[in-house]
Amino acid sequence: MNPSIARKTAWAALLGASLFLGACVNDPEGGSAPVDPKFAKTKITSQVAGQTLLGSFQQSSEWNSTVTAPSGLEALSGVSAGMGSLKHAASLAKIAGDIDVGGGVMANLDDTGKGFATLYHKYFGPFSWIEDTAVVKWDEVARDTTIKDKNILSFKRVTAYLTGKKESAAFADADGNGLVNAVAGIDNKVKLTITVEENGVTEKTVLIVGAGKDANFDKEEDNTVLEANWTRTKSGVVIGTGAFRDADNDGVVTDNSKDCIVLAEYSDIEPKDRPLIARVDFKAKIRVFANKAGDEPVSFSYTETTKGHRTNVVTIKNREGGDEIIKGDTMTVHLETTVSLSTDTLKHATLDFVMNPGQNLKSDSDDVCYAIHITSEKQFGFERSASFNFVSATPIPHGQAPTAGTFDGEATYANGKSITLKGSFSPDGFSVTFTGPDGTAKIEYNKNGDLVSR
Repeated sequence: MNPSIARKTAWAALLGASLFLGACVNDPEGGSAPVDPKFAKTKITSQVAGQTLLGSFQQSSEWNSTVTAPSGLEALSGVSAGMGSLKHAASLAKIAGDIDVGGGVMANLDDTGKGFATLYHKYFGPFSWIEDTAVVKWDEVARDTTIKDKNILSFKRVTAYLTGKKESAAFADADGNGLVNAVAGIDNKVKLTITVEENGVTEKTVLIVGAGKDANFDKEEDNTVLEANWTRTKSGVVIGTGAFRDADNDGVVTDNSKDCIVLAEYSDIEPKDRPLIARVDFKAKIRVFANKAGDEPVSFSYTETTKGHRTNVVTIKNREGGDEIIKGDTMTVHLETTVSLSTDTLKHATLDFVMNPGQNLKSDSDDVCYAIHITSEKQFGFERSASFNFVSATPIPHGQAPTAGTFDGEATYANGKSITLKGSFSPDGFSVTFTGPDGTAKIEYNKNGDLVSR
């Protein structure tokens, strides 16, 4: 079982440019846009306009970094509270020393006077060793050779790897009867704690799991998850938290016998394997299907803050402006970057993808994109703002870039002037009606944004 809270990330690499530190003054010709003295006399040539167009068009490839399929709810769909063969031991006769009760399982009876005995099993693999420990209630059931299922007070499995990584899964009573094995006639619950320790970081997932009406953890068809919480700590300091919560008011997080809506939330500081990210915050509703048949997204939002002090936000809205992801509906994926540093080249940027998630929300394979809207504001460089709309001639399948369609847009520059661009694009390039400070012209650009004819 993966102890990490389910994660889904979608982000955009939003618009970079060279850094220029300079002041702004008013346009000496009376224009409304501010003028950077370094660029006051710089002309907006057709080549400059072509690069502005290309820069915005290239952002449309970010369509392929937005996904509707979650990375999976491993911490829920993989939950198993079955004890299996560890419950099945022969009679634990009181003899001196540890005894082999079959299958390599050993029994220590030193504490029977305190009301319990200990079963343990340790075995080695090529890259790890595993040790299972079960504390069994010392009663008539434990001593009876005809009864295979013993009353277990606690159970723990520890796996240690040669790399230094250590994992453990511990079962404890959560219904008040002192046992972790199911007992007929009561609402059986166990507390399952999964811990992973590696490189000074500890991840812990704690779940309360119910056995269901059949009072059998090993038969998982009606098992339930009642609570699920996750923490990540580093040197004793909490750097990440998360939880799965009941989102359909049925009193459980998940029930293997029916479909359930789950609210998944987490926050993580300096997330693993993402060295440029300072913090992430994630929130989503997910439909978990009965009988562990998978899951699909219902709603989604994501925020990350980079170590460069940029904040990237991803949200999804349906045709009516609601948060629910609807099969076959026209959705808008909104990606936005804001900047807090005055020395950053970028000031603000947005990308909106008008798309359809198809009928299979568990996969990107039938996602298509219809149109892309891009805006950017920059604090430095010649180009200071741009806004473009690209409409594809045909729906764009996920994994592919737009190849043909129409566009319109405008841009402003550090000399206080602005332009508008309108036309069509194809695999060969762009056909543009360009309107700038010196009038209107018809221009052809190649796919690299270089001037072909005017």
